Amino acid sequence: MEELILIAPQNVPLVAAKRSGNRARALFEPLLAHQQILRQIIDAQLGEWIGVKLLDLRNPDAARERAFLRRKQLPERATLHAWDDELCRALDGKADEKTLSVLLTTMLDGFPRGMVPNIRTFVEGALIVIDHHALAPEILAAAIVRIWRKNKFPPTISELLDECNRARQGATNARRVVAKMIALLDNAEEILGATGEIRQ
Repeated sequence: MEELILIAPQNVPLVAAKRSGNRARALFEPLLAHQQILRQIIDAQLGEWIGVKLLDLRNPDAARERAFLRRKQLPERATLHAWDDELCRALDGKADEKTLSVLLTTMLDGFPRGMVPNIRTFVEGALIVIDHHALAPEILAAAIVRIWRKNKFPPTISELLDECNRARQGATNARRVVAKMIALLDNAEEILGATGEIRQ
């Protein structure tokens, strides 16, 4: 789960950038909400729920205690659905060319001047490659932050795409964990409802 790298509608980064003197922070913070979700999943070791089996609905009385404990241990339903919505936005969104261009240019601004001889050519080339992968701005932003953390030099377009794929896989893994937790919570509540512990 350490590869999980948890990140607003397409126009949010551009609007936010105009409102703040710190352009990079205003641009990236709205796109990195799923990063915080991923960190919570990792820190709380919630990935372990992926291997937990559903309780047997055929004998609810025998599973009542485990259902009660499971319901207590799992995150609240509202939290899980909010996480799922955020991850879905990061995975299913597609940024417009202007948003992608702003993100790419900002990424290159994070490195010393002169490291990229022609920023415009890099951005145009990256847009051609990225366009075939239907990237959400959240995924590109997550990849860029990761690049800033570990790279001393600007990435090639191929390296950038690799980081985008890692970010997308991380979000996919996280959403799988969240979906499993929702299924487990539904299952536990069905058991408790059948035994009269909670109203159906």
